[in-house]
Amino acid sequence: MRRLFPLIVLVLLVGPGCPLDIQVREAPDAGCSEAACSSACASDRECPEEQRCHDLYNECEDGPRLTEPCSASFDCSSNARCMGGHCVKSCERGCPLGYQCGPEATCVETCDGLTPANLGSYCASSMDCTRCGFCADFGDGKKCRLPCRSDAECPDGRAGSCVQLPGSSLRACQQ
Repeated sequence: MRRLFPLIVLVLLVGPGCPLDIQVREAPDAGCSEAACSSACASDRECPEEQRCHDLYNECEDGPRLTEPCSASFDCSSNARCMGGHCVKSCERGCPLGYQCGPEATCVETCDGLTPANLGSYCASSMDCTRCGFCADFGDGKKCRLPCRSDAECPDGRAGSCVQLPGSSLRACQQ
């Protein structure tokens, strides 16, 4: 019995694990509510497809990004409106992170590693070029062009392929 008493005291003091009041457990649904989860972001590019970065809260939310199709202004982020079936933001007060001012003084996504889906297609405005494209005419009709800062950013990288847009300080690849 003498040997059993210290063993019982030891089991009672240590127990099978930590007391419940000091256990730290992370909730399995942390950051989620029902079926929706939000994640922090600084720009639209950091959010999954069909989501954008909220203007004030810097969290991904459902909805079209700038230049993407919309049916009404409430579909777009709070700093944009639906014009011609696309979410549009004027460059007047600057463009959000990940966007630059396009030829029509509206914000378009910066390309940095992306190619416009409609590259080379005829267009009426940059909104027709989807993500990161400029609509520009270099004498062969208005086409969706890839914005650039240097020849190396153009698909073939040849000298003279990154050209200044007529009447603008912007540059785009000729092909």
